Amino acid sequence: MPDEELGAAAEGLAEDAVEDAVASAALHDDAVEKAVEAEALYAAADELAAEAVVEEAISEDLAADAEAEAEIAVVAAEAADGETADA
Repeated sequence: MPDEELGAAAEGLAEDAVEDAVASAALHDDAVEKAVEAEALYAAADELAAEAVVEEAISEDLAADAEAEAEIAVVAAEAADGETADA
């Protein structure tokens, strides 16, 4: 193979290497950006999970309050019926 052909082949390989390096750098930058986004999503998910736990506890308290109020309403209704029956 003449020197000119070797030089042209070497130049072609060098150009390919530069293109691959540029593509590699772009992919690396994209991967870093996605990792940052994933970290933010994990943090948001943790925050939402904590809020859900708090809201569930509040929901349970409200349900217990509603049950107690319903029991009081039943007793009051029975008492009112008893008073009307006595009258």
